Amino acid sequence: TFKTRLGKLQLNKPQIREFAFKTFLFENYQRSEKALLATIQQMVIEGVSTNKVKNVLNKLSPGLECSKSSVSRLVVELEPIVQAWRNEKLEDHFEYIISDGTYFHVRENDHVVSMPLLISCGVDTNGYRRVLGVDISDEESEETWRDHIRSLKERGLKSVNLTISDHHPGLKKVLYEEFSGVPHQRCMVHFERNLLSKLPAKERHIAAECLKQVYNSPDKEMALDIAEMISKRYQKKYPGFSRLLNSSIEETLTYFNFPSKHRKKIRTTNILEGIINRKLKQRSKVINIFPNKESCLRLMSTILMEIDEEWRTFERKYIDIKNENNMINEEEDEFLNEIKNLKNRIGGKEIEKVHF
Repeated sequence: TFKTRLGKLQLNKPQIREFAFKTFLFENYQRSEKALLATIQQMVIEGVSTNKVKNVLNKLSPGLECSKSSVSRLVVELEPIVQAWRNEKLEDHFEYIISDGTYFHVRENDHVVSMPLLISCGVDTNGYRRVLGVDISDEESEETWRDHIRSLKERGLKSVNLTISDHHPGLKKVLYEEFSGVPHQRCMVHFERNLLSKLPAKERHIAAECLKQVYNSPDKEMALDIAEMISKRYQKKYPGFSRLLNSSIEETLTYFNFPSKHRKKIRTTNILEGIINRKLKQRSKVINIFPNKESCLRLMSTILMEIDEEWRTFERKYIDIKNENNMINEEEDEFLNEIKNLKNRIGGKEIEKVHF
């Protein structure tokens, strides 16, 4: 009996005494069509529970069945594909790298624990997004993040223009040490949440509107001036809010040192928070509790593989790196031409200071 997407087929196998019969159509002892097995694997990746796979197959063709254990075995067979993707060679330079952790429930030693999945994404030199790496660990610590970042470097990553993350102290320390001299952008959304938690609920809406003016400022100097005004407003009544704002606001404004068209896309970890983590959480709701950390990493990696493939193959550029660089060069040329024209107009005299 051979199971296919169109139902069961009865195949008559010839009985030959002289030698063992073998067909090039199927592997020895194969009982199911490979396309059917791939369909089952894809259903699990898309979020269909192993219990529901049986009902789906029955809808395709009455009598077509696949046990829960068989479904689980088929998912395990994805392991070599997952490992090949996780060990894939990386480019030596990325414009931006974003790192963050998200938690899942995993059964460990007969107990259900919350384990972090450590994920890093990047924007390459052509402006496309990439999923760079994923690991799972017992805790989110400096050591586990260091192992994660070093694994990216072992796969070929050498340099980056900017690192982006939340305020996790271990992760920040690792990024500063592993990418020495590279500026770091603290996620402004995470910081804003922490900041607003220092205020009562009735004050948060107005404070949030004020903070928008900081992050939408045309330059860093004006952003700092507005932040100082906000701090003075709340200093007497809510000193904790003012202290946090004064001490940490500048590390959320690193994006002002980069091209203006990039800023909204590099000032937060929204690539991970808004797209990847949300999709991973949606798929994990079907399972709820993973039987072990290996199964969690395997399934989440297959989802990340699909996201990475979509980003590389079908999606438009996330940031137009080349055009932005050309625009910067044009602005520099225009500035130099203005200087030359000004010198000519005043007879070539020395200019000590020029403001435009």
